[in-house]
Amino acid sequence: MYVCICQAVRDAEVRQAIAAGVDDVDQLGEQLGVGVSCGCCREAAQTLIDEHLHTSSASPCQWHKPN
Repeated sequence: MYVCICQAVRDAEVRQAIAAGVDDVDQLGEQLGVGVSCGCCREAAQTLIDEHLHTSSASPCQWHKPN
């Protein structure tokens, strides 16, 4: 799916950049051009960042209770 239509940036590219350490929309703009034209994609890009931060901070071990 496209995150940024203006720059033809797909969610996979955004997720790859986030996994490589990008942690805000302005950095995505610098690297991929996301949010630098019309800006309509900034919210969607931020959602992807938030999802990554949420899933990376949730450790499956926190739900494991030792016997």
